[in-house]
Amino acid sequence: MQHDVLIQEIQGWLLDETLRDPDIVSLFASLCARLRAAGIPLDRAALTWPTLHPLFQAEQIYWRRDSGTQFHQYRHDAGMSEAFLASPFYHVISNQISRLRRKLSGPEALRDFSVLDELQEQGYTDYLLTSTTFRIARVERTRHTATGILASWSTRREDGFSDDDIVALSRIQKVFAVACHAAIQMRVMQALGEAYLGRIAADRIFAGEARLGDGAEIRAVVWYSDLRGSTWLSGHMSPADYLDYLRNYYACTAEPVLAQGGEILDFIGDGVLAIFPVKGDLGGPEAVRAATRAMEGALDCLETYRRNPENPEMQFSISLALGDVMFGNIGVPTRLSFSAIGEVVNTVARIDDLSKTVGRSVLATEAIASVEPDLWLPIGPANLTDHDRPLPLYAPRCGRDIFDEDQLRSRFLARLAG
Repeated sequence: MQHDVLIQEIQGWLLDETLRDPDIVSLFASLCARLRAAGIPLDRAALTWPTLHPLFQAEQIYWRRDSGTQFHQYRHDAGMSEAFLASPFYHVISNQISRLRRKLSGPEALRDFSVLDELQEQGYTDYLLTSTTFRIARVERTRHTATGILASWSTRREDGFSDDDIVALSRIQKVFAVACHAAIQMRVMQALGEAYLGRIAADRIFAGEARLGDGAEIRAVVWYSDLRGSTWLSGHMSPADYLDYLRNYYACTAEPVLAQGGEILDFIGDGVLAIFPVKGDLGGPEAVRAATRAMEGALDCLETYRRNPENPEMQFSISLALGDVMFGNIGVPTRLSFSAIGEVVNTVARIDDLSKTVGRSVLATEAIASVEPDLWLPIGPANLTDHDRPLPLYAPRCGRDIFDEDQLRSRFLARLAG
């Protein structure tokens, strides 16, 4: 066969890449370039796979000889578009076909999918689609399809792919699927690790810090937020409505933390524990400013939420402190949690308790307020549980965080009745 020796070399390269934890986008781009170098007239290719991800149901790479690669992710809430339902991809999936070929020009042309007409208009003459199924994690089927990969290959050569080209592309599919399987598994592991552990914790664990006690002492701004009146509220709402209420609360408190580069360590009931690590000797002010921006974003989100008269009333607290924490594995050897412990973590929890009585939902220590003093108003020293000396505390000078818990309940009941 015309391509035998070079295809064997590409197969060997793919097996080597499988052992090197390949990046799937770079892997696909390199494969397409190597196939062209082997004499296969490849001008366009696409690789698609369903994935296991909190946000995305599928991922896709487009490669074009004249413009390189493009990577796309498709969200769970996007559903299946009409274009996808009318595509050869869906036809192959729904009919469990392993290979589909269509000539796009000449006497043998068959363009029974609208995308093939588009490809023909762009000068492509031949199209091959191959499918290989494999299990991702322990998932054999997603909501729409079996797990695995779909790869399409197109050429602009006047007479299309030769028989040897088709054989070569079909031969490469299985070995390529093995390499993709390794790359997709790693992507899934990384995505789930970040979703359930946080990006920083996941990176440390995958780098080898997987034993009880592994970790390091770091300096960080510690953030603790808590939903006000949650016990009372849960008794006045249906479980479904309360879960939706919590979703809005987390959108206001957790998402601004992530948007400013913070790391959420844990959801403790309806509390959010997060850190903004100090990076380098001079990184303290930057971490404080990031936490302050997150706090302001949370208050912005709350104001937007309250503008909708159909939303139940909401109030939450935010406590901020700067200090040294032990960031690492705690628990027992067979059940670990990667979290932060230390005096400053206990301090923000005690500050949060105090916010229930002072009528300010945002409180910060002097180390936080000193970075941008114009933004903060001193509210005097406070006696905290388990602290020997009173601790100076500050609230936002703007006053947007002022609240009254009795009024909170009254407004909640009024909106609930209305």
